[in-house]
Amino acid sequence: MNNIDFERLNFLSEKTLTETITPIELKEFKFLLNEWNLSAELNLFNNDLKINHLKHS
Repeated sequence: MNNIDFERLNFLSEKTLTETITPIELKEFKFLLNEWNLSAELNLFNNDLKINHLKHS
């Protein structure tokens, strides 16, 4: 996820909290949130691999 996508996700999350999000924006929000979750999971997986590699080196 790049910075522009991250900023858009933050903007849309604000709109969800204030209940001013449109149905189209809600779809975009769900997509971006999924992208964020996937990138977070990948980062956690990669960090675990690095830690395990360092422990066994």
